[in-house]
Amino acid sequence: MAYAGATAGYAAGEQTNTTPIDYAQEAQYGTPPATDYQRLRHTGESLAPQDSTSTPDEINDLAEDGETVLTGRTTSGSVNGALSYGTYDDFLAGILTADWAVPFVLKAAAGAKISLIGADAAAGGQSSLTVDDGTGKALPSFATVAVGDLITVLDLTSGLAYAGHIAQVSDDKSALHFPAGTFGTKADAQVLAVGATVTRPDIVNGKVNKTYSLRKKLAGELQVFNGLMVNQAQISMQKGQTPTVQFDLVGSDMQIADADVATSVKPVTGSPIMDVVTGFKGFSIFGTTPAGCPQSASITLKRNNSAQDTGMGHVGACGNQFGSFAATIELAYFFKDFQAFKAWQAAQKGPISVSIVDNEGYGYTFTLLNARIFNPKNPVDAKNKTIVATITTTGNPVNGGGTFAISRITPAV
Repeated sequence: MAYAGATAGYAAGEQTNTTPIDYAQEAQYGTPPATDYQRLRHTGESLAPQDSTSTPDEINDLAEDGETVLTGRTTSGSVNGALSYGTYDDFLAGILTADWAVPFVLKAAAGAKISLIGADAAAGGQSSLTVDDGTGKALPSFATVAVGDLITVLDLTSGLAYAGHIAQVSDDKSALHFPAGTFGTKADAQVLAVGATVTRPDIVNGKVNKTYSLRKKLAGELQVFNGLMVNQAQISMQKGQTPTVQFDLVGSDMQIADADVATSVKPVTGSPIMDVVTGFKGFSIFGTTPAGCPQSASITLKRNNSAQDTGMGHVGACGNQFGSFAATIELAYFFKDFQAFKAWQAAQKGPISVSIVDNEGYGYTFTLLNARIFNPKNPVDAKNKTIVATITTTGNPVNGGGTFAISRITPAV
């Protein structure tokens, strides 16, 4: 005879494969919201409570320690994953303390000539960006941008990269004006090459503080972590490996709950995992691409001096200090010339970006808006080896604020 059906009781305990994890942004700090939750797609997580204790040294004739007393509690841990489009946008917004917005992209083309003027006398010495149809007739192109928006300019053909906040939009919507010096100090117009882009990124670091509740469903109950803030994010791309992400979280408390407050749970994203073979679209250093093959790109975003405020009368934190945002990108590539080293020597600053997509054409461009190179290296450290250059780039705020931006990439229609 042929047996059918499964054997019961084979598992020694709860299984990772069948343990769903989901999360939601909190409307009120530390309170798991009664709303839609998002199922988390991940390769591992390590959230756990962190109890602080004290053992008073009472004087007595017992040859043993006294009672251990709870003095505080927080939670911390990491969520790890393989990089895919749309999967970790909430946590990226969390580390950037900002909301995703509608992007703006304008490309230079035969019928859309884009020009930059470093010191525009007609605009009171401001830097200007103008668009015409190629014959000198103004081309209204900026109806959907506004004063204060951050704009990036990238022309890999001409080796130009700039970032700045709009100070003025012309009445006919064909020109943008920026603080003096944004595009240099030249009074002559510089025409961008066909294919160059003028972009308002999808998200720029800001001041919209966010915390999350995260839940693990185990043994018929819910293990709930609340008051979680994203304290650090790392995005790693390296030859021969899958691109990965790691989000370090710190929170207030953990509780075991019976009641499910979620109104629904959205399924995990179905976007393909990105790769560094056909998906890696390179990096740009001040508008130029290194001549040597890229080897790795590592992006670190963190909240310096962040902290949890605790008090008496309850476990867990009362609130969070989000600290100040900082960003670095470390790039490695086969060394062929001193271009990046000369930029370091000149203390040059400007945009540095890394781009990657999946096999459907969806992806991201990660940009340090006003980066500076530190600690360039090109060691001759072994026999029969191609020299690898490594540079660390540190983000600085542009005039008016903004250190790091992310632009979504979508397939060309």
